[in-house]
Amino acid sequence: MTSFASSIDGMTEFGHANGRVWLKQLCGLACGVNGQEDGFADVRGLVLVDTDQGRFEADALPLTTCDFRTDAVRLAWEAADILRFESRWTLDTGTGVWSRQDALLNLGPVPLTVLKCLARFPFAPGRYEVYSQDSRWCNENQGAWQELHHGTLEFANGQGRSTQGGTPYLFLREKDGRAGVAFHLLPEGNWTIRVRAANTGTNLVPLAVVELGQRVENLKLKVAPGAALRLPEILVQTVPEGTPELAAPRLHRYLLERFFTAAKPHAPVVYNTWFDAFDILNVNRLRRQLAAAKEIGCEVMVIDAGWYGQGEGDWGGQTGDWREKLTGAFAGQMRAFADEVRAAGLGFGLWMEPERLCPGVPAVTEHPEWFIRGPNAFYPDLRQPAARAWVLGEIGRLVATYGLVWMKIDFNHHLGEDPSGAEFLDYYRAWYELLDVVRANHPQVFFEGCSSGAMRLDNKSLQHFDGHFLSDTVNPVEVIRIHQSEMLRAVPGRISKWTTLRNVGAAIPEYGRTKDNTPATAVAANWATWEITEKINVDFAARVCMSGMLGFSGDLAGLSPDMLKRLAANMAFFKQHRDFIARAVAHLLTPPRPKEDRTGWAAFQFQDPADSSSLLFVHLLDDHCQTRRFHPRDLTATAAYAVRTIDAAEETVRTGAELLRDGITVTLPGRFQAAIIELRRQ
Repeated sequence: MTSFASSIDGMTEFGHANGRVWLKQLCGLACGVNGQEDGFADVRGLVLVDTDQGRFEADALPLTTCDFRTDAVRLAWEAADILRFESRWTLDTGTGVWSRQDALLNLGPVPLTVLKCLARFPFAPGRYEVYSQDSRWCNENQGAWQELHHGTLEFANGQGRSTQGGTPYLFLREKDGRAGVAFHLLPEGNWTIRVRAANTGTNLVPLAVVELGQRVENLKLKVAPGAALRLPEILVQTVPEGTPELAAPRLHRYLLERFFTAAKPHAPVVYNTWFDAFDILNVNRLRRQLAAAKEIGCEVMVIDAGWYGQGEGDWGGQTGDWREKLTGAFAGQMRAFADEVRAAGLGFGLWMEPERLCPGVPAVTEHPEWFIRGPNAFYPDLRQPAARAWVLGEIGRLVATYGLVWMKIDFNHHLGEDPSGAEFLDYYRAWYELLDVVRANHPQVFFEGCSSGAMRLDNKSLQHFDGHFLSDTVNPVEVIRIHQSEMLRAVPGRISKWTTLRNVGAAIPEYGRTKDNTPATAVAANWATWEITEKINVDFAARVCMSGMLGFSGDLAGLSPDMLKRLAANMAFFKQHRDFIARAVAHLLTPPRPKEDRTGWAAFQFQDPADSSSLLFVHLLDDHCQTRRFHPRDLTATAAYAVRTIDAAEETVRTGAELLRDGITVTLPGRFQAAIIELRRQ
C-alpha cells in the first residue's frame, strides 16, 4: 500500500493499493472506513458515470493511472472500449485550495450518451451537518445549517441561471467537530450538489457522500467517438475550526491570484438612472441628475432600461430590439445626450440584455432560426455562428455608436429546459467565449454583469465580467447581509453595489423636533422599488457600498447640498482606496446573518495579502449598544500600523501585536451608522 499526503499541512491523503485509489482524508475530514475503502459501490470511488452503455463506479471503473506529486495528483480509470475518466487535482500551496478538473473520453466507435457524471467524495461514518445557501431574487446567498440525519440533501440551480434557487457552494463538517471542508463548483450551465447519508452495510452510523457536477435531471449529453467531455471545475478548501467565514480570506487570495491578475484595477464610480424613475427617461430630468452626479464625483453615467425599442410595449416587451426609441426617451437623440455627458467630464454607458429577445422584435422575426424559444422569451442559439455574430455585432454597434465606456449586461429570464440535453453546458461555454471576445474587442469598456441582480453570480461567470451586481435590493441593511454571505464564496472587491437615495425634505419629523425645525431627510428603498422606504443616514448608505465597487442611483438631483457634500466626501475616500479594495481579501469579523436580521453589528476587514494593510468597515445596525471592540486578523505582530478613521484627520501608531491583542474600540453615535478605519502598515 502507498499513500500520499498534501505538502501544505498533511490535511489531505490518498490510499493506493491493489489497483484502487481512495481518499483517506480530505481537508482534515476522515474518509472511507477506518482509512480504507469499504462498502457498497455507491460509497466507493471518486467518480460516478452513468451512460447509455452502462453505469461505471468503484470496481466497474478500473484504475489505470495513479501519479502522486507534492502538489498534484493525476488519476485515470478506464472501461475498455467504452470510456476513460481522468481526474487532475492541483494544490495551491499558498492557500491550501485544491482544484479538481475531470474529463470523460469516449473510447468507443459510437456516440456515448452521458446521463450522469459526478465527482464523488466519500467521508467516514459520522454525524454531519451541512451549510448551504438559498438564492432568490433580492434574497441571494441566504445560508442555513441542516443536519445530515438520513437520506439525501440535494441543492441545484434552476432554469439556466446559475445562482437561482441556490449557490454552487457546500460546506460539510462533522457535528461537534472542528474540521470542515468547503466545495465550490464553478458551474457551466445547470449544476447539482448532493450529500447522502449512505449505509455501508456494516456500520450503524452512515457515511456522508458528496457528489457534484452537471445537473442530471434532464442530462442526455452526447460525446462523439474519440471526443473528450471536459467537466466543470471544483475547488475544495479546508475550513479552519469548522467555521465557514474563517475560510474566506484564503479563497479570495486564491481567486485573485488565479483569475483576476489581468482584471481592470477598479471600476469607475457610476451613476445609474434606474432608481430615479425606472424606465421613464426624461432628458431634462437626466440633465439635472448628470449635474448632481458630477458634483459628487461620479465618473460614468449609465442609462438603464427604457432607451430602446421601436415597437409597442414597455421596456420588458421591447427587449431584443436594440434600436433607439423614436417616440419616447431620447426620441432618437441619445448620441447628443451622450455628448453632453462627455462634455460634463463623465463617460457614457448603457444597459443591455443580449440573451433575451421578446416575440416580435426584428431579429426574431427576420431570423427565427437563430433563436431558441424559452418559457417567456427567445434566446440566441450560441452554437450557431450567425447567432453569435448577431450578438457580437449588436454589442459592438452600441459601443461604437454611443462611445460607450460602460455596459451593464443583464439577464432577466429563464431559459427553461435545454433542448440539446447538455443542461446548458455548451450554451454557457459559448457565452463565456463570446464575453471574452467582447472584452478583448472593447478593452476601454467596463462590462458589468447582472442577472435580475445576482441570479448568475458565481466564480465562473465572474471571471468573464469586469464586475458583477450584488442584488436588486438596494436597502443598505439587506445589502450588508447579502454581501456577508457572498464573501464566503466569491471575491467581494469585484462586486458592484449602489448607494440609492431620495430626499423627502421634512416629511419625517425627528423625535423631539417639530416639522418646521426638522432637517431634510434622506430615504432608501426598502427592496427593489420605492413602494416602501426608510429613513437613512447618508454616510451609512454610502459606506455600506464602499466595500466593493461603489455606484449610485436614485434622485441625486433632489438631495440637499449637505447630503451631496457628504456623498462627495465619502467618494473621495473611496477613490483613494478603490484599487486596494479590488485586490483585497476579506475577513468577516462578525458572522453572516440572514437578510431579515437587522440587529447587532456587522464588520469586515479588507486586507492587502502582500503587506497586511487593512480597511475595517464597521456597521452599527439596530442595536442600542454604541461601542464595540473588534480584533483585526493576520497582522504582522512586529510591524507598526498607522490607525485612522475616515472621519478623523489625526492618526495613531500601534504595533500589530497591540492591535491583535487589544483590538480596536469603535463608538458610533446611534443606530444605522458606519465607520471605516484604515490600518496602514508603516
